Amino acid sequence: MIFRRYKTGVDVATAHKMASDDGYVILDVRTARERSQGHPPGSIHIVLEAIPDHLDELKGKKVLAFCRSGNRSDTAARLLAWHNIEAHNVKVGILAWARAGLPLTKGR
Repeated sequence: MIFRRYKTGVDVATAHKMASDDGYVILDVRTARERSQGHPPGSIHIVLEAIPDHLDELKGKKVLAFCRSGNRSDTAARLLAWHNIEAHNVKVGILAWARAGLPLTKGR
């Protein structure tokens, strides 16, 4: 079952398009301090450790999980898939997002 919901990692350009065109939500699993330094506009912030407490609000959504480099977000995507939520890991995370010149918002 998990393999049907866990999707392979996507690059940031694809993730940006999916969030804009396909109704995916961007889930930022980084710490509050990391997030305050810049995050995609409209992203949802739930630290990795708190995801189990927020499964109900993510049910029925298509999720693009990201972190600083892609490691925590991979764990998040697998956890969401385990709970039957469609999820993709955004490869190389915010580092690649910033390098690609995609929009970032500072603060919370």
